[in-house]
Amino acid sequence: MRAAQRIAAIDALLPQTQCGKCGHPGCLPYAEGIAAGEAINKCPPGGTATIHALADLLQIPELPLALPATAPQVAVIREAECIGCTKCIQACPVDAIVGAAKLMHTVINDECTGCELCIAPCPVDCIDLIALAPPEAEEQRARADLFRTRHQNRLARLARNDARRRAARPVRPAPVEAPAVAPLQPPGASSLKQAKIDAAMSRAQLQKALKAFGDTPDDGQRQQLVALQQAAEQDQRRLAELQATPVQAAPSPGEQALKQAKIDLASHRMALKAGERRGLDEQALAPLRSAYAAAQQALHLAEERCGKPPPARVLVDKAGLSVRLRQLKTDLAYARAELSKLQRSEPADAARIRDAQERLAAAERRLQAQTSAS
Repeated sequence: MRAAQRIAAIDALLPQTQCGKCGHPGCLPYAEGIAAGEAINKCPPGGTATIHALADLLQIPELPLALPATAPQVAVIREAECIGCTKCIQACPVDAIVGAAKLMHTVINDECTGCELCIAPCPVDCIDLIALAPPEAEEQRARADLFRTRHQNRLARLARNDARRRAARPVRPAPVEAPAVAPLQPPGASSLKQAKIDAAMSRAQLQKALKAFGDTPDDGQRQQLVALQQAAEQDQRRLAELQATPVQAAPSPGEQALKQAKIDLASHRMALKAGERRGLDEQALAPLRSAYAAAQQALHLAEERCGKPPPARVLVDKAGLSVRLRQLKTDLAYARAELSKLQRSEPADAARIRDAQERLAAAERRLQAQTSAS
């Protein structure tokens, strides 16, 4: 018997529940495993009858069932309690559940394999498993070919949808690395949130595996459970460590008021300096000086209310520049820059350079005279 024929013959003896309790994602992958030498006693829905048929086909000794046998059954949704989340529809391996988002779901009785895969995802626990009487159980077993066909059609549909999504996805250029932006939330909050998500997902995976493997898991399933348990414990330890680490608190209202007072003071200082540079008279500068003095008082008050120690200030007794002196220094800087630009230009214009040198010398004399006079 060729390998493909051998796998097909083994698959024909399996109940086609597609439940995954054998450790494979479906009956055909388990048939491939049996053909490669895997044990024949891992199918709880098939029970001892399937073990006997497989042993007779493969001419090997029978083995006791590794897991408790699963009686023939079907799922029933308590429709009044269904919230329309579609999680059971996504989990059903044979598309035996119909419904839509936020609408009631229901199970097609003749197409349900009783795989139990819809139980765990249901967030409101509104799905029951109903055991079948012997006549109905025989009819369900007789529909194994239908279950196989529906499972294959579902896999093909999912593959088509995935290929369609990949083909429709636009090809995007490589992203340009953006400059780093300061996080809006306190440092450590993002990692703490991710740790909570990881811990919750690890616990959910462990619970789902415990339900799927039953009370008597085999060696391979026990290894999976140990790995899931270790992952859940590791994620829980990391979450505990992050929760124990103090997260930098957001600024208090007093600190925010202090920051705003500093901004206001800087704004009024700039307005006053701008007025002085424009040469405004004292009558026009008086309101600006008053606003600047009020901003200084507001800053001192905000520092006292914040509770933080005031910064060490060093007062320097230095008179500000007069408007005339500031203008002369500006003229000197422009004359120096113009001369430097002409000297670097090609070809050099000797006449323009001489004129620039004279203007620079005149600016220096005016500044020197003003400095001496003051």
